[in-house]
Amino acid sequence: MNRVATAVLLSSGIVAMFGCGGSNEAPPASSAGATSESSSAIAQLADAGAPAAPQGEPEVTTTRAVCTGRDIDLDTALIQKVCEIETDKDAKYQEVAKVLEVKVNLGSKKITPGSHVDVVVTYTNKGQLPLALDFMIDPVPRFTVEAYDAKGKRVDVPKGDPPPPPKDATERLPSPQSTARVIISPFGIARVKLGWDAVRTKWAPEKYKGTPVEVGYPRKPAGPLPAGKYQLRIATPLVHVMEGTDHELSGPKVDIEVGK
Repeated sequence: MNRVATAVLLSSGIVAMFGCGGSNEAPPASSAGATSESSSAIAQLADAGAPAAPQGEPEVTTTRAVCTGRDIDLDTALIQKVCEIETDKDAKYQEVAKVLEVKVNLGSKKITPGSHVDVVVTYTNKGQLPLALDFMIDPVPRFTVEAYDAKGKRVDVPKGDPPPPPKDATERLPSPQSTARVIISPFGIARVKLGWDAVRTKWAPEKYKGTPVEVGYPRKPAGPLPAGKYQLRIATPLVHVMEGTDHELSGPKVDIEVGK
């Protein structure tokens, strides 16, 4: 009887060993619960706008993903509250020229007078660490396309000073300024899509009411620009970066031809 009992016990142990070795078994309930609680805590921090401290390549797993990653849409990211940081008037300027490449890409380098062209500004992180970039918003980011002739004269604004505001216009007060931050992964990009029309403009006092003071005096189209070669300069709200007097990072440029 002792030998039989011993054999039964040995057989039961072998079966139990093989039963526990399956790779498809679900993890213990305690481990799954811990993972769920950790994910919940991360999500709560993201929703609360907790600042992310990049370590290597950021994990894109929370609502902060819109502010962080390898391909960031600035049109979307810079208007999100979760991407805003506390404004610091004494913020140190970053030396980023060696790792940040700013370019302007055009839908076409030659367009007809009066026509439209897509303008895309890209910010490429050429470094091996995440790169944080700050943009001023008030309450939205302001990217402006300006056109200059070969002599450096701006050609897409009316000549002379703008007229006085309409008599019934109320004083326009500037909006509070704040800062939004995006973090570009190593070898990643952030981009913003704009547009430009090859037209001259004139003052539009009828549009004065409701136009934000940050935009300046409103204008409207006044006919096509003459054929010729122009330079487009993009005035961007990029801040806290060290650059030269030519503003190669915050004011990138590209040449374009207007002709038939």
